[in-house]
Amino acid sequence: MLRVFRRLSVPASESHLGMALAVAAATMGLMLWAILWQSNVILYQRDLIRWMWNARVGG
Repeated sequence: MLRVFRRLSVPASESHLGMALAVAAATMGLMLWAILWQSNVILYQRDLIRWMWNARVGG
């Protein structure tokens, strides 16, 4: 564990920074996709609940 802390004190090289930025961009893209997918699921559920409510109430 001490070795990890020593390594963190050394400045990162440009190749490491580029790799970290690429990983961060890919992760953010996956999170954006997940949020958009979840919003579509919520939209479908809302429409289904509205349809079921209208069928039950008769209106």
